[in-house]
Amino acid sequence: MNREFDCRLELFRRFVFAMAFLLVCLPYPAHTCARARPTTALLQKPDEIKGPAGTTIPAGEAFTPHSNILSEDRRVYVALPSSYSRRVQAYPVLYLTDAQFYFDQTRSTAAFLARERIIPEMIVVGVTDPDRVHDFYATKADFRLDGRIIPAPTSGNADHFLEFIASELIPWIENSYRTSGLRILAGVSAGGYFALHSTRMKPGLFQMLIVASPWLAWDDSKELKALLPFVSTPRFQVKGLFVSYASEGPEMKANVDTLVGALKSRNDPSFQLALRSYLDETHNTTVIKSYYDGLRTIFDDWAYPRDPLTNMLTGSLNDLKTHYHKLGERLGVALLPPEPIVNNTENYPRSANVWDSLGEALEKAGKLDEALASYQRAVVRAEANGDPNLENFRKNVIRLNELLKSKVK
Repeated sequence: MNREFDCRLELFRRFVFAMAFLLVCLPYPAHTCARARPTTALLQKPDEIKGPAGTTIPAGEAFTPHSNILSEDRRVYVALPSSYSRRVQAYPVLYLTDAQFYFDQTRSTAAFLARERIIPEMIVVGVTDPDRVHDFYATKADFRLDGRIIPAPTSGNADHFLEFIASELIPWIENSYRTSGLRILAGVSAGGYFALHSTRMKPGLFQMLIVASPWLAWDDSKELKALLPFVSTPRFQVKGLFVSYASEGPEMKANVDTLVGALKSRNDPSFQLALRSYLDETHNTTVIKSYYDGLRTIFDDWAYPRDPLTNMLTGSLNDLKTHYHKLGERLGVALLPPEPIVNNTENYPRSANVWDSLGEALEKAGKLDEALASYQRAVVRAEANGDPNLENFRKNVIRLNELLKSKVK
């Protein structure tokens, strides 16, 4: 009896050992700590496993260039406007820190506002920051919050990171893409601190800033104390600044209010300043509203007046040129009217889209021969540029040719 019991006990022990071996030694999937999910194939019938191929939705490109300044590779995301491949114009660039968190929502916000003609179309460039404290804060210190001290041993390298942006990232972007020279920098929390710090270290590098909940209490508010006298000098060259805070306690509000008070004392009519408070948001949720409102605010004089009934631009092309010339003077860059404006061929003679738009206007005015000539120029430019709308331009030429022939008969 004892021997039989011992045999059964031994078999049970071996079973337990085998199961433990399988659990410990077999390779787990990447989501080891999460509950295992069934594969899609297990949930489908055999004839449903292979579904239709999806279509890639353009969301941008990811690059990992090597930085000699940082002595490391750094992940960079770039999103181009939807019109980039169809036009020849140059675009403003929005530079974004913390791209690993905010690139997707920021590029979609910029695209939406541009589609509604509230802001110009722009290139969005996001830089990832694996160690935010290392990249964003200019002095070496620890976090001090509510009487607590949180060590930050890697802090104090903001100037190094800024040199990477100024000397490597921006030249690479401007050599690779059609950029207008108008640069915007957006940052939140420590990234907001960094954006403000950049105005002192690299005056004129960015014409516009969007600063959400900047943590100016860092290192006994040394950056804030340096900014207060600086913003009243000619070396402060920012033309548009949007700053915001959320429900984050009295210290955040007091520091932002102190900075805004100093900025309001500037005697510079070309400087635009806006402050927003989002008291129903937290430090972690304020960024979406801040970047949306920030882009609207710094470009509040971008949109040209339109007829409310027809949505057509009012005034002449010369009026448009004057409007954007004055805006460019304020921003410190040369600005032309946006490309898709009728009779804008003087500014964009190589644009197929502009010649096609002019052809449409001439056709509506009954000037069919001139319209045909304009459509034909659109085809020539599209062939030279590899324009994806080439076939549409050719259809306009064929259609108008047939219309003219029918009128001869």
